[in-house]
Amino acid sequence: MEKLVKLATIVDANEAYIIKGLLASEGVEAWIFDEHAAAFIPFVIGGLRLVVKQSDLEKAKGILSQRQTSHEDGV
Repeated sequence: MEKLVKLATIVDANEAYIIKGLLASEGVEAWIFDEHAAAFIPFVIGGLRLVVKQSDLEKAKGILSQRQTSHEDGV
């Protein structure tokens, strides 16, 4: 099995699932870790961990970067 690496830490579960769906639409499989713990102690663990396969990390970072740029531009 390929190694999984953290792409991002996200406090809002809805945002995590939106990003996971965006990544899936671009062919990048992602998983959300710590969801149950974050429901009870979100600021102690720092939020949800969004992880991807190591081989998809650079592509996923690019997708997130494009998304961030779109939000900053008001798109």
